[in-house]
Amino acid sequence: MKIVRTFLIFCAIAVTASNAGAFQISPQTSNKNCTDTEYRRQHPEKCPSFLYTAAPILSGATVLGGAIALIGLSGAAGGSDSATEYYQPTLAAPDYVGGDVSSLQLAAVTSAPEYEKNLTQYNDIRLAYSIARGYTGRGTIIAVLDAGLDSWHGAAVAAVAGGAIAPNAIVNSYKIANNLDFVSYREIGDAIGHATDANVYNASWSVPMRANDLRSRNQLSNLTDVNFVNQMSAAAARDAIFVWAAGNDSDKQSSALSAIPVVMPEMRGHFINVVAWDSATGALAEYSNACGITANWCITAPGNNIDTGASIANGTSFATPIVSAAVAVIREAFPYMTAPQITNLLFETARDLGTPGVDAVYGHGMLDLERATRPVGAPLVPIDGGAMQPLQTARVSGAIAHNIMDANPKFAYFDKYGRAFDAKLSDVIEIKNPGLGFQRLRATEDIKIAEIGNFEMGLANSDVAIGDGFLQIRDNNLFGFVGTQNDFEIGQLKLTQRTRLAFGAPRASQNSMISNLSNIYTASIDVSANIGDWSFGISVPDTIIGGTMNLHLPTGRADNGAIIYNDYAVDMRTRPSIEYSVSYRAFTASFVDNPYGTDEFFIMTRGRIKF
Repeated sequence: MKIVRTFLIFCAIAVTASNAGAFQISPQTSNKNCTDTEYRRQHPEKCPSFLYTAAPILSGATVLGGAIALIGLSGAAGGSDSATEYYQPTLAAPDYVGGDVSSLQLAAVTSAPEYEKNLTQYNDIRLAYSIARGYTGRGTIIAVLDAGLDSWHGAAVAAVAGGAIAPNAIVNSYKIANNLDFVSYREIGDAIGHATDANVYNASWSVPMRANDLRSRNQLSNLTDVNFVNQMSAAAARDAIFVWAAGNDSDKQSSALSAIPVVMPEMRGHFINVVAWDSATGALAEYSNACGITANWCITAPGNNIDTGASIANGTSFATPIVSAAVAVIREAFPYMTAPQITNLLFETARDLGTPGVDAVYGHGMLDLERATRPVGAPLVPIDGGAMQPLQTARVSGAIAHNIMDANPKFAYFDKYGRAFDAKLSDVIEIKNPGLGFQRLRATEDIKIAEIGNFEMGLANSDVAIGDGFLQIRDNNLFGFVGTQNDFEIGQLKLTQRTRLAFGAPRASQNSMISNLSNIYTASIDVSANIGDWSFGISVPDTIIGGTMNLHLPTGRADNGAIIYNDYAVDMRTRPSIEYSVSYRAFTASFVDNPYGTDEFFIMTRGRIKF
C-alpha cells in the first residue's frame, strides 16, 4: 500500500506566549505530551494547534507516505534584518582555538545585529570564528525542499539557511507542499532532479516511521517512489549532500528518512542527520528525536528559540538549515573537497557531547565551525612532483635565512583532508648557525692545489649554505678558492693580510622547495698583528657576494584541486660579520659582531697530544 498524497503535520511546538502564528499552543501544555501522536488523538482539546492524519499500518510499521511532517514551530513576530559585518580570510588558522583571530575581530562579529539575535546558539557552534576567517558560503547553493516561501515554515527554514552562517550562499526554495497537502514522492523526486546545481539539499521534514524500521532499498522504494530514490542517488553522484531533520517525537530513534544511508549505501558520505540542541538547558531538546541507529552520520545543532527575523522558531527543522549553511561554508572555503570529505570533516571536528565518542543521542556531537575551518591532523608541505613533507621548522644558515625572511614569501601547507592553509615562510624558518667559535675549533686543513709566491688556490670547507627539512641543501660544504697572503715585518711586529674569493655549487635535495641554486660566491679577509706571544686580529669571515636561490612554493589549490605554485627568486648576498680576536699563546678570545643578530663571544684553546 502506498500513499502518494498526505496531509501536513507540524510535529514540533511553539512556546512563545504572544503574537504566535496559527499553530501556537499554550505555554502550559506539555511539549512532550503534545508531540506524541496517541496523546494528540486522545486530547485534541489540549493540543488544538496540530493538524494530523492517521498513519496507515503496514506490517506493524507506519508507511513513509502516511504522514510526512514539516517539523517546525510557529513563533513570535520580530527580529532584525541587519547584515552582519564580515572579514576577509586571515592567515592560516593554527592548531589551537582561534589563534589566527583577534579579540577585536570576534567582538565586531558577535556584536553585529544579525549575530546578536541568535547569540547563544551561534556561540554554541562557534560561528564567530568562521565569519572572522572570511567564510560566508559564497558561491554555494542550498536547495530547500519545503512548503515554499509563501508558507511560514518554508520561509523560516530558508531564512535560517541564508542567515548569518552563510549569508552569501544562494538559497533556492523548492515547493513540495501546497498549503497542508504534500505533493507525491514522485514529485519530490522531480524537485530534487531539478536542483542539479545544488551543493546541499535541506529537508526539514520527517515521517512517523522510525529509522530502525527501515530494512531495505526495495522497501524504501515501495513506501515512497522509485523516482524519489533514484533522484537522491543521482544527486549523490553529483557530489551533493542531503541534510535531514531527525524529527520531533522525543523518540530514541530518528525518523525513517534519516536512515536512508542504511538501505542506500551510495548515500554514505552524502547525508547528515540532525538532532536539535537546547542552548538554554545544555542538552538535547525535549522534543527532538535522538540519533539512534543513524549515529555514524548524525550531528547536533541548536534548534531552540531560533530568531528567523520574522519569528522565533523551535524544532529540528531549524537545527537542520544551520548544518546546511555550515556545509555551504566549507564548500566555499575548500571547493575542491568532496562531499564525503566535507561530511567526515564536520563529524570529526564536532565537539563531543554525552557519552564519550559517537553515541546514539548526539551522534558525533555539536557542530563546531571553529574547528572545521582550521587545520586537522599533522600539517604537510607539498613538493612539486607529488611528494609531501611534514611541516617542520626548516633550519637554514643565518645569512640565507635572513634573506628569505626579508623576502617574506607566503606558501600553503595542507592538513589531513588536503585543505590548503596560508602561512609565511619566515614563520617556519630557524637560523642554523653553528657559530664561528665552533668553526674555528673544528677547522680542518685546507686542501691546497697550488701555491705560487703569495698566490694560493685550493678547496676549503664552508658553512654559508646550510638547509634542512623542506629547504634541504646538499653538497654544500666544499668550496673552491683563490687568494693571496702577504706578510710584513716591522721590528718585532709581524703583520699578516689574507684575502680569499671562493665559489661553491650547492644543490637542493629532491624533496626541497628550493628549485634551483646558482653558484655561490664568497669573500673573506683577515688582518692580524703578532708580537711575541700575543696576536691581535680583525677579520671578515666568508660573506656571500653573489648567488640566487629559487623557491618553488605551493600557494594554494584551484577549485578543481590542482596545487598552485609560485616561484620566488631570493638574492643570497649578505652583509658581512666582523670578528675581533686576541690570542695569547694557545688561547684565543673572540667577539663576533653579526648583522643578523647572532653576536658571539668565545674563548678557545687548541693543542696536540703526541705519543
